[in-house]
This record gives sequence, structure tokens and C-alpha cells, in this order.
Amino acid sequence: MLLNAGLLIQDVQLLCFTVVFGVLALQRWRDPTRRWLWYSFLANSAGAALDLGGAHLPLWLGRSLDMEMIPLSYALLNIAIVCFDRRSRRAVWISAILLLAALPLFLAWRQDPAQIRNYALADLLIALECVVTTVLLLRGREVSTRAPRILMGTFLCFFIAVESARFCVAFLIGANPDAWPKLEIISLVTYIVNTSLLPLAFIWLMNARLESELLQQTLMDALTGVLNRRGLEQALEREMAHFRRYGADLTVAMLDLDEFKQLNDCYGHVAGDEVLIGLARLLRQGLRETDVVGRFGGDEFLIVLPHTDARESVRVLEKLRRAVREYAGWLPQDSVRASASFGASNTSGRRSLAAHELLREADTALGQSKQLGRDQVVLFSQAEPQSVAGLSSLS
Repeated sequence: MLLNAGLLIQDVQLLCFTVVFGVLALQRWRDPTRRWLWYSFLANSAGAALDLGGAHLPLWLGRSLDMEMIPLSYALLNIAIVCFDRRSRRAVWISAILLLAALPLFLAWRQDPAQIRNYALADLLIALECVVTTVLLLRGREVSTRAPRILMGTFLCFFIAVESARFCVAFLIGANPDAWPKLEIISLVTYIVNTSLLPLAFIWLMNARLESELLQQTLMDALTGVLNRRGLEQALEREMAHFRRYGADLTVAMLDLDEFKQLNDCYGHVAGDEVLIGLARLLRQGLRETDVVGRFGGDEFLIVLPHTDARESVRVLEKLRRAVREYAGWLPQDSVRASASFGASNTSGRRSLAAHELLREADTALGQSKQLGRDQVVLFSQAEPQSVAGLSSLS
């Protein structure tokens, strides 16, 4: 009786969430995650309807297909997770095989008045489908969605244990799990929590990714795909804090394309955009994984080289300068050559140095590079500016 009351509460919850996820799916129908999530709740609602009308339905429908509805809802949930993670559909096939393998047994046992075996098999099938769901959730490596994944995965592990216990009591012992008061209460609470927690956690999962993507968009340059000025400032402050704590020197370098305005005037702004995209790609390819690159504004880019002294910085920047000068694929339809001027500043153990001071020094060095004839790498110095070619002690 207690479990039946709990199932009624669960059915009302399912109906409410079916409506909510139906609205979400209709708002963005092209999103397969939302669609399959809605289908999952539709399957649950269909199971509730078959359960309520079971006495008036044929046995093959009320006592066989009915038992497949809740496991089917988890199989559809697995498809939603696969779409969300853009993963292989192998898990979907596993879920489908489990459902198809259980159907003949549901049909064969439909004449049993007590339905203990059918309910036991349904509990086992739900547990197995939830194992697939848990594996899919916990295999995700997306940092922004880690918390909801862990929450859902942890609860599903408990849910699997409850369903497995019900199967063991019914199928192996031959007793009715609902006749065990403690197991009945645990099952009731678990079912109600499951109906509330999973859909809310899935909404959290989707919102966590959306929030992360929106944050990335505020930090990334839309044209070149590297960090924008805001992203660069955050990255530089982070690296400066690391430098002040551990003392590992870092270098900040500014660069811009020489005569970029003339290129825009001659070939047009669309061609100029293509050159900027190509420059960003060249910089990413020529830098180390731990280095930071971003578009500071216009045709000006900023590079942060953590854990790098002046000598190593010069080597890296000279390599990039040559790569820019020798690159011939700026515009596929035209033979265009370009060069870039670099200005750099190294912390050189100055723990009290602020980020804006390092940027000012790099900007000053960039201006000195232009004065020396462009296509140069200049390391900031209070003395008379020199290009790298003149810094024999660093080469």
C-alpha cells in the first residue's frame, strides 16, 4: 500500500516533468539531447498510463510491454547523454539489446497472477540500464559538467543497488520485495528522489555547459579563435601571480603585422581578416602548449611565455618572426608576403613588477622594433634599443 502511494506521487512528478521537457524540446527542436530527454519522460508517462489501465488491457500489453517502459526510459536517457557528449552510439546498442532480450521473458511470464518474476526482471533490467547510464555520465571529461555528472552517477549507483536488492529478493529468494518493510520504504524514497533528482540534475548539466560556453565566448576573439583582450588580461594576471609566488620568470611579447593598413587598402578587409586568422594559426602552431596567445586589438597580438627566461624567449620569438616572414599562404588567390615586429619584456626576477608595467615595457619594445626598421624582435631594455640580432649574449 505504501509503495503504491509512492508510485502515485512518482507518476504525478513524471507527468509534470514530461510537460516541462516537452516545452524545452519544442523551444529548440533541432537539439537532439532535448528531444531524446523528452522521449525518455514520454516513455515513463506511457508506463504510468499502462500501469493505471493494466486491468483493462490485454496481458501482452498490460503485463509485458508495460514492464519495458521504465527500462526503455533509461535507454532513451542514454541516447540523450550520447547526443549531449557527442560520443559513439555503442552504449545505445547495448541498451537496445538488453530491452530486446528481456521482452520474450516478459511475454512468457505474463500469465503469472502475482507477477513476481516480471517485476523482478523489470528491476534487474532497470539496474542494467542504469549501469550503462552511470558509465556514460562518469566517462565524460568535460570540466564544466563534472559536478552534475558526479551527483547523478553517485545517486544512480545507490539506485542500482536498491533495484538489484529487489531482484535478488524476488527472483532468488522467491519473496515479494514489497513484503519486506525496510526494503519497501527504501524503494519508495529512492523512487521519489530519483524522479526529482535526475531531471533537475540533467537541467543542471545542460546549463553548466551553456554557462561555460558563454564564458568562453566572452574570453575568445570571434575572428581568430584565440583569446581576446579580456581573456589575455585574466591569463596574464594568473601567470603573474604564479611568478610572484614561485619566482619562475615569464615573458610578455607584443607583435603586429608590418604595413597591415596597406594590405587592407590593397586587398580589402576580408583579405585582411584572412591574414589575421592565418597569423593566429601560425602563432598557435609555433608556441608551446603552456604558452598563451591572444588578439590584443586590431592586428596586434599578445604572447605570454610562462617559465621562460630572456634567452629562451628570444629563441621562441625569433622562430615565430621567421615563420611569419617565410609563410606564403596568407591569401590562396594572391601571392602575399608579410612580416611582423615583436617587442618583449621579461620579468627577470622583479617580483614587485605589475602586469600593466610588463605590458607597457613590451609595448615600448614593440615601438622600438618599428623604429629599427620593422621585422625585428626587440627585448625591452632601459638602454638604447637593440634588435635581437645585436644581442649576441642572448643568441
